[in-house]
Amino acid sequence: MSKLRSCCVPCCNEEKFSLVHKFPSDNERAEQWRRVLAIDDFVGLSIDVIRKRFFICTRHFRDSDYKNEASRSLNITAVPSINLVTLNDPEGLNRDPPPLNRPGTMLPVGQGLAEPKDGQESGRQEQTANTSTESPGLNAYVEESCPEVSQFATTYGDDIEFINVPSSDAFRKSSQGSASTVSLKRAFPKPIPSPGTLNTISLIEPRVKVPPTRANNVLRRTIVTKPAYSNIVPLGVPVVPAAGSPLVLRRIKGPVPMVERKKCTSTMTQTDDTAVEEPADKPPGQTVGEQDDKDVKANQPATKVLALLECTPENLQRLQRKLEAEGGALCLDERLLRLDDDDEAERDKAMQSDKQDGTADPTRFLTVWTDPKEGKSISVSYVWLRDHCQCEECYNVATFQRSTSILDLPLDIQPALCDVTDSKIEIVWQDGHLSSYQLRQVVDNHVDNYRKRLEERRAQLVLWDRALITAADHPPSYARVTLNDLLCEDSVMRQVVGSLITYGFAFITKVPPNQQSTEMAVKRIFPVQRTLFGDMWTFSESKMDHSDTAYTNGFLGPHTDNTYFSDAAGLQVLHCIQFNGRGGETLLVDGYAAAERLRESDPAAYDRLCEYPLEAEYIEEDKHHRYVAPVIKRHRVLTAAVEQIRFNPYDRAPMRTLAAAEVPQFYADYRKLAEELYREEVQWKFQLTPGTVLIFDNWRVLHGRMAYSGKRVMTGCYVARTEYQSVARTMGLIE
Repeated sequence: MSKLRSCCVPCCNEEKFSLVHKFPSDNERAEQWRRVLAIDDFVGLSIDVIRKRFFICTRHFRDSDYKNEASRSLNITAVPSINLVTLNDPEGLNRDPPPLNRPGTMLPVGQGLAEPKDGQESGRQEQTANTSTESPGLNAYVEESCPEVSQFATTYGDDIEFINVPSSDAFRKSSQGSASTVSLKRAFPKPIPSPGTLNTISLIEPRVKVPPTRANNVLRRTIVTKPAYSNIVPLGVPVVPAAGSPLVLRRIKGPVPMVERKKCTSTMTQTDDTAVEEPADKPPGQTVGEQDDKDVKANQPATKVLALLECTPENLQRLQRKLEAEGGALCLDERLLRLDDDDEAERDKAMQSDKQDGTADPTRFLTVWTDPKEGKSISVSYVWLRDHCQCEECYNVATFQRSTSILDLPLDIQPALCDVTDSKIEIVWQDGHLSSYQLRQVVDNHVDNYRKRLEERRAQLVLWDRALITAADHPPSYARVTLNDLLCEDSVMRQVVGSLITYGFAFITKVPPNQQSTEMAVKRIFPVQRTLFGDMWTFSESKMDHSDTAYTNGFLGPHTDNTYFSDAAGLQVLHCIQFNGRGGETLLVDGYAAAERLRESDPAAYDRLCEYPLEAEYIEEDKHHRYVAPVIKRHRVLTAAVEQIRFNPYDRAPMRTLAAAEVPQFYADYRKLAEELYREEVQWKFQLTPGTVLIFDNWRVLHGRMAYSGKRVMTGCYVARTEYQSVARTMGLIE
């Protein structure tokens, strides 16, 4: 019987059928099928891969798509068009596939060769005589007088030919003495390959066709074997008994005997148990068995008939193992042994890989086509849709908050009705609740689209070093605006925030050198974050209000602030309002760029720094802050990207969060990152003068200060990360 294959159309639920169809070999037609079917599994796959993996069952084709009612073959214009969403069209559901009639399969008893009509015998005999002079070749034969046999001979691939001879009462009757003869006509002639190229089993064209008679009770065919192709010799085309086989092979131990081609014919005898070769010129009175015994003794020790019910890879492999176990061999093209099984296994494996995320389950996910022409779609879970219902009962539009409890959300929720249009999705749930969604909102909130937008935003960041940021021929476009412009123009405010996102810093110039003016400049864009240092703070080497190295005049290496806070400040503001002395240059380093260089040079060290639980602390008389976090924090969605650098060697607490065996490796990795940050070519040094306010991203840009002498007074503040991102988000600059 035909091998069952699963249908790829979702509403068939991977049910397997005997009659399925591959995608057309013509790429344009195959692409048309893909567009019509619009199946999630096709996304990202080429037509060649789809053609190899997927099949469509007969349920999805109309009767007019087939060549005729009894055909299993589609017209060249056929396209699946029914039962694509639900199984509701009886035209495809009520179709009974015609019986399979292909190489290696038997017709049911009673559907064999028809009785010959009167007046046909002489014509067939004349045709038989004419064919005896034709040149030999690899030919198949079609029963001229039996239209019931639609495919008497066919070619299996390019390697082996099998011939179906169906069993029938009519044929058996004719072989028992009917006056009518059965003749075969030649079809699909093929040249005989040279011995050096043929490594297959071949059925050779008969030169003379002898009709069965009551005397011989055999079906006579001429066969000619080629020398030493293999040690499997086809005995010819047998009459198929009720429990017989359409393919009969003769195993021969030892060299293959040569059958010389002569004008005399050689015939083949088949009984229910064996098939032997009967020479036409055998001596009178000698039985077929006696002649065969002589041939056996002369050429090989024994013969055995092996039958295959169907020429499948399984049966061919079983035959191969049987022959090898008994000292023989089966020489076939390896593609025949794996033609179906390997393709099916590869397809099943690929489909399993494609569906390992579970989104192919139509009972749990809705497929939404975002671009049918390009074959792009997304899968949205029904539980997600039910949770995101924004009807008056489920969502408070005044507060922009849900009105339902998570405990009221059924995890196995399924729709009773679902309608997807170009702009909306409307669902009636099984409990009768009605939900309506804007299609654009659903698509935008899908994780794949969200991740894509994040990647696009991330690609706009400029990772810089000193050479890039100080280039005179191509000066960078970071923001340097005046306080007056900032206060008067909203576009300038957007320019500052955009610079903070792209470069990690921005400057506001012409600010009066005092704390109040600095606060005004900051609050034009962001609210100020209150910390243990207060809202706005002012410090100098002569006024050490807090226990911090920044309150000294010594060298400060690149670092980030607030590593001891659970949520370090997002932005830091610095304004030098007084300086009388030498030195004291500010230095900035792009931490994202340094982390990227480390990942390229030592990926293992980078990964470990994303995991080490490093503890930082801040201690004063009545304060003690501690927090444990990795030095490098990965982005939660874009895991290959950095979200935060927490690097401050001054604030490190006693090392107690790592196992003793990990400590040496930690110091080696931490040092590698420090070497990247301390390289001269990555540090941008400049003098921060009174009147210029510097704002920088404390999660990305590390800052430091050269040692100085004289008097230096600084003022500044912090801005919470969430407030900074809130402003950027309302401006449409980040997701």
